Amino acid sequence: MLGIDLGTTRSVVAFVNAKGEPETIRNREGEFTTPSVVLFEEDCVSVGKEALKAVATVPEKVARFAKREMGKDEYPIKFGDQCYSPELIQAAILERLRLDAEARLGCTLRKAVISVPAYFDEPKRRATIDAGLLAGLKVEAIINEPTAAALAFGLESKPYGSGVDPIGGQPCTVLVYDLGGGTFDVSVVALDGTQFVVKATDGNARLGGMDWDKCLATWLDDQFAASHACRPSTTLVGQSMLMRESEEIKHALSARNQCKVRIAFDGFQLRTEITRTKFEELSAHLLDRTRFTVRHLLKGNAIAWDAIDRIILVGGSTRMPQVRELLQRESGKEPEFTVSADEAVAHGAAIYAASLNEVESEDEKKTQIRVTDVNAHDLGVLGYDRETKRRCNHVMIKRNTSLPASNVSRFETIRENQRSVAVEVVEGGDKRGKSSARIGKCLIDDLPANLPLGTPVDVLFRYESDGLITVKASLPAAGRQANLTIDRAVPGSGDKFNKMKDIYAALGLQEDD
Repeated sequence: MLGIDLGTTRSVVAFVNAKGEPETIRNREGEFTTPSVVLFEEDCVSVGKEALKAVATVPEKVARFAKREMGKDEYPIKFGDQCYSPELIQAAILERLRLDAEARLGCTLRKAVISVPAYFDEPKRRATIDAGLLAGLKVEAIINEPTAAALAFGLESKPYGSGVDPIGGQPCTVLVYDLGGGTFDVSVVALDGTQFVVKATDGNARLGGMDWDKCLATWLDDQFAASHACRPSTTLVGQSMLMRESEEIKHALSARNQCKVRIAFDGFQLRTEITRTKFEELSAHLLDRTRFTVRHLLKGNAIAWDAIDRIILVGGSTRMPQVRELLQRESGKEPEFTVSADEAVAHGAAIYAASLNEVESEDEKKTQIRVTDVNAHDLGVLGYDRETKRRCNHVMIKRNTSLPASNVSRFETIRENQRSVAVEVVEGGDKRGKSSARIGKCLIDDLPANLPLGTPVDVLFRYESDGLITVKASLPAAGRQANLTIDRAVPGSGDKFNKMKDIYAALGLQEDD
C-alpha cells in the first residue's frame, strides 16, 4: 500500500519495504519529489517536471497550486471548452505518482493513504478522496500531515512493528511545525512507543512558501519598474518568470546572507542584489502569522512550552533560517530536522498504511500503531437565536476534541404548528455560522399538526476517529426521528463525481516522457 504526500508544490510517494522501513519511491526522472504541476496540451496531459518547465513559455496551459482550491467547484484554468475542477488536477498528479510507483516496484498498486493538511475541512478531505478515486486508487484513509510527520519521527529510526521505542523508552511530546509550499499546520503530539496522541492542531490552508515567493516577486516587479518603467507582472509569462526567480532567490538566501539578482524581460535587464535581512523584512508579516497560530494553539489548549520536549520541522519552507530563529526565540529550544523535511509526511503516510493491515497474533497487537487524532474545526448545528432573531452556530463538538467524541443537545421548534425540522450540520465558521462549511442536513418532515412553539428537538452527534459523522435528530413529543451519516470513506458518487469521471477519462494522461 502506498503513502502519498499530495503537496501544493511538490508531491512524494512512499511505501514500507520488506524490512519494515519506509522508503521513498523515485519518479521516472529518478527524483524523490514530483512537481504538482499539470500541463494541458492538444493531445495529452503531462504532469511533473516537463509541466513545470512549460510554465515559462505557456503558463496559460499549466495548472499549479490546485491543492489550495480543493472543495471548490472549478479551478481557474480552462482548456478548450472545458473548465477543470481542482479534483481533476489533483487526480492527474496522483495517477502520475501511482504509475511511477508501479513502474519502479513492478507491480499493480491500487491502495493508498493520502495526507492532507490538518486544517482541511470535510469538503476538502472528501474532494481529496474523490481525486484519488479518479486516479484509480482506493483511498484506505486520510491522515493529517503533521500526524504523519510525527509517525515518521517516532518510528523511522527502527523497522515498522519492531516495538522498539526510538526516543529512549520515555514518553515524548513534540510540536510539529509543518510549513509546506502552500499550507501551514502546527500540531502537538504525544508519543509513547507505538501510541500517538494528537493533543491539539491548528493551521492555515492558504499560507505557505509560495507566499514568501510572492513577496519577493512583488519586490522584483517594483525594482524592474523603477529601472525600466516596465512591469513583468502585467503578463502571464512575466508573472511566471517573477515567481520562478523568486523561488530561486529564496533558496539562495536560505544558504547565504545575500545574493545577486539578474533577470530579463521584454528586452530589458535588471541587475541588483538582495540581502537575507531585506527578504525577512518583506516577509515578516507571513512569519508573524505562523507565530500567531503557534501561540493561539498553545494558549487555547493550555499547553506550555515546558511541556514540549522537541520541535520537529517539516516542509521545505522550514529551511528558511527565519523559521528556526522564530521557534527558538518562542520556545527556548532548538528546532530539529530529525526527519526529512520533504519526505517525512509521505513516510508517515506509508507507515500508517502498513498499520492498517489486519493483525492476528498478540505480538502484532502489542506493536500495532495506534493514532488518536482530534478534529481541527468545530462541528455544529445552524440554529436560531430567539433574542437576536438571527441564525447562530451551536457547537456540538469543539475543535481539538479527541476522537471519537459524542454530544447531545436539546433544541426547540421556533414557531407554532411547525411541520418540519431541519438540522443543518456545519464545520467551522463563526458564532453566526459565517464562513462555515455545510456538510449535511438531517430533515424531519410531516410532523403532527398543532405542535406548540418550543417543542423539544434532541440532536445527537458522534464523530468517529475514521471521520464518520453520525447525526440523530428526534422529537420525543411527536415520536419522530431522522438519521444522517456523513461518511468520507464512501466512494465518489452523484452527478458531480460522474461528470468529473467522464471529463477525466477524456484527458489522456501521458504515461511516458
